[in-house]
Amino acid sequence: MKIAILGTGVVGQTIGSKLISLGHEVMMGSRSATNEKALTWKDRSGANASVGTFTDAAKFGEVIFNCVNGGGTLEALEIAGEENLGE
Repeated sequence: MKIAILGTGVVGQTIGSKLISLGHEVMMGSRSATNEKALTWKDRSGANASVGTFTDAAKFGEVIFNCVNGGGTLEALEIAGEENLGE
């Protein structure tokens, strides 16, 4: 399954890593496709890990985990795009 993680913190990295260990493809999204924490996580996580913007991740995921802190959630979801957040 293709899964999006919005957010690059400990929660997002922990969930993303577990999902990869279960065989899923995971894209971690942030404001920038060159987010240092996301790129470090990708390098540690192997071939099923990728990174992109919030929009990239939302387009990618069949399931989306919102792991952004509360203060940034509305902005992250707005950037992800309503059209990418499912039915």
